[in-house]
Amino acid sequence: MTELSKMFDGTPAGVDRAGLADAFNGTAPAEVLDPIPAGEYQARAVDARLDETRTGTPFYMMRLDVAAGEHAGRRLVARWYLSPAALPYSRRDLAALGLDAFARLERGEVPGGLLRVRVALRRDDDGTARNEVRSVLPCASSASPPPLAAAPVPPEPKTDPTPPAGVDDLPAGLVDRGMI
Repeated sequence: MTELSKMFDGTPAGVDRAGLADAFNGTAPAEVLDPIPAGEYQARAVDARLDETRTGTPFYMMRLDVAAGEHAGRRLVARWYLSPAALPYSRRDLAALGLDAFARLERGEVPGGLLRVRVALRRDDDGTARNEVRSVLPCASSASPPPLAAAPVPPEPKTDPTPPAGVDDLPAGLVDRGMI
């Protein structure tokens, strides 16, 4: 072990290493879940946000929780792409959910109440099965969109009472030997 690696153990600053180790070692691994079967499900929108693909195509992503039945509690993700070719279809689908202005997308608004979600089962080239949300529609038989729920408020960032370390806080040997 080098002198430098002895000084820095790789644990992020401000983390209780012993507590984290106890929590990690004492936590049972989550079960691996298979995709849910293709079909139509009732779901609730949990949250949404604007994002972009690795290649830069913007999209609106909404996370949905299945609300009833055998698969209640399972999480699905719907995406509406905002490329020039897809925009008319995305506008149509999102307007049916009451998301008819870009400002609503920017705020991460989601439709309130139950939604009908059509889910397909896709197989990737390597044979891996995964769910794909094909459509999200209001549950009510009326033509009006469901009421919008307020965008979830992100939690307040935790403030660390300890100020960040400066050069004066580092071991003298690092600075004197020109390592920093």
